[in-house]
Amino acid sequence: MFKHTHMNTTAKVTIGVLAGASLGLLAGVLIAPSSGRKTREKLLGKSKELKNQMVGTLDDVKKAYNKKVEAYVNEGKHGIETLKNSLKV
Repeated sequence: MFKHTHMNTTAKVTIGVLAGASLGLLAGVLIAPSSGRKTREKLLGKSKELKNQMVGTLDDVKKAYNKKVEAYVNEGKHGIETLKNSLKV
C-alpha cells in the first residue's frame, strides 16, 4: 500500500552526496600546501560551509518526507470516507 522506496532512495542519495562532498573537501584541504594553523582554519571554515549545506539538504528531505506523509494521510481519510458512504443504508 505505501511506497517507502522513494524516500529510502532519496535519503541514500543525500547521504552519498554529503559523504562524497565531505571526503573531497577533506582531501582538498589536507593536500593543499599550508601551515598547520592555516589548514586547521580552512578545515573549520569548510566544515561550517558543509554543515550549512547539510542542514539545507536535510531540511529539503524532511519537507519532501512530510509532504508524502500528508498525501498518505489524506488518501487514508478519503478511503475511510468512501467506505463509510458505501456502508450507509
